Amino acid sequence: MHSKDQKSARESYADLASNDSKSFLIDVRTSKEWFDAGVADFSNVPEKLVLCEWLQHPSMEVNGNFFKDLTKKLDFHTVEKLYFICAAGVRSQEASVYTNRKLKDLGFNIQCVNIFDGFNGNTSTIFGFGRISGWKASGLPYCQVQQTQMKIKSED
Repeated sequence: MHSKDQKSARESYADLASNDSKSFLIDVRTSKEWFDAGVADFSNVPEKLVLCEWLQHPSMEVNGNFFKDLTKKLDFHTVEKLYFICAAGVRSQEASVYTNRKLKDLGFNIQCVNIFDGFNGNTSTIFGFGRISGWKASGLPYCQVQQTQMKIKSED
């Protein structure tokens, strides 16, 4: 029932984990969330993970430099697909649609895919994130980050 621009964390991981893939995971959660909950672990291909806040912590206002920040971290000429992830699939959908529009305006034909179940999951009971779906509950690799690591990754 999900369109080609919506995939689960599990479906997305197979493509992202491939060394040959020209796909990248854009984690649009806040820096606080990266630190508190961890990030996807791509130890074998660390360049696959791009940290870029859609809403900035602590104000939770849209990051006016989001696309500019993304262009500093990726060479769009080498990208085929971008997967967007947040905690539960809402902010990542917004960022995916926005990025897709900006890329098309620049003449790029890059598929932007929202990971609809997010990092923490979105299909369990009230405030019980992560029990049924999501990156973590699916058993996909993730790791905790130190603030110094997070700062380096997010500023690249």
